[in-house]
Amino acid sequence: MTERLTGPGRSTNIFLMLRSKNPSTDWREVFSKATHGHAPPAQEAIDASRAEGREFLDHGIVFPGAEVLDLGCGNGRQLFGLLDKGLGSYVGADPVRESIDFCDSHIFPLVEGARFIHLDVLNEFYNPKGKMLPEQVVLPFPDRSFDSVIAGSVFTHLGNIEVCSRQLGEIARVLKPRGKSFSSWFRNPPNPLSSDRMRSVFREGDIREIVAERFDIFHSRGGAKAEFHDQWCLFSQKR
Repeated sequence: MTERLTGPGRSTNIFLMLRSKNPSTDWREVFSKATHGHAPPAQEAIDASRAEGREFLDHGIVFPGAEVLDLGCGNGRQLFGLLDKGLGSYVGADPVRESIDFCDSHIFPLVEGARFIHLDVLNEFYNPKGKMLPEQVVLPFPDRSFDSVIAGSVFTHLGNIEVCSRQLGEIARVLKPRGKSFSSWFRNPPNPLSSDRMRSVFREGDIREIVAERFDIFHSRGGAKAEFHDQWCLFSQKR
């Protein structure tokens, strides 16, 4: 399933390719079996994932051969839109144990080049018994492990800007030089400030400051309305 490759920018132990083992798999049926975490209607989830996958490809967040970390993968929704992009490998990580169990039992057997990891990080909303303090989080990966990190709806649940900064530092650490990152936020304005882990909102200036410590933002969209699903999406590159 794996092979050893050497050379500039390549891992010494990567999956050959991320792909579905059976092209006829009905992903709507698979996703509809999820019982924990964020589980929108199956077709809606898959359509959104495929649209995001195209956007990620257009902006270089993913590309053929890329090794990708999906931080906050939930029930694996994001994976559906990445299966046809020729990725080298995919790792999904999430603090909700039940979501990772779902991915391991329902998605892992159907996909080659993917694996899932439980991050036992304390979060009052998603993982109230987590053992790792969010301000001390360490991602369980070596430095420079990934070409890209996707962190959709992660910073929207972290509660305070210091924890966000810690998380960004870990993302930068596990990214390869000039690696790409996608992240989404609720910003103020237009949203009222909030430290609620259900829907965390930070000042736009504070977000830009902590991102700029390690990344260059090359594209952004959304976040202009105070609506629950209108997140400010940042496309950035590690300095």
